[in-house]
This record gives sequence, C-alpha cells and structure tokens, in this order.
Amino acid sequence: MTPFEMMRLMARTLDIDHMETDDSFFEFGGNSLLAWQVIVELEERYGVRISLLDLVRSPTPDQLAALVADRGKLDSTANR
Repeated sequence: MTPFEMMRLMARTLDIDHMETDDSFFEFGGNSLLAWQVIVELEERYGVRISLLDLVRSPTPDQLAALVADRGKLDSTANR
C-alpha cells in the first residue's frame, strides 16, 4: 500500500476532501472509533493487522504505509 492510498483511506474515514501524506490522522479529527475503522479496513482489504497503538505511533499516511509494508513483509516470511 502506498502512502497515497493510505492517505485516501484516512481522508475517506475522516470524511474530508484532502490531506497530505505527512498530515496526522488525529490532527484532522481522528479518534479511537475512526481509528478502528482504518484498522479493520486494512485487515479486510490488505490482510495486515495493526493495533490502535501502531496507528497512534504512526499517525501519518507516510508512517502508516511504511508500517503496513513492513508488516506485510514479516507476514509473508512467517508463512514460508
């Protein structure tokens, strides 16, 4: 998942028209309920599990996309 795709997912969840890849999900009105929506969509669409703490620690599309990419690599090596 690219930072741009993550940005679109976050903006859609926040019901805003635009955000940048270095904008914080929480500074744009994100809260724990909206964060769970992002977490569930990531798992359902991309098969990557993250925690609420992961999103708190990586609140920008850039940071979260990098985390998801790393998790995807870890998951694929664990399945070998």
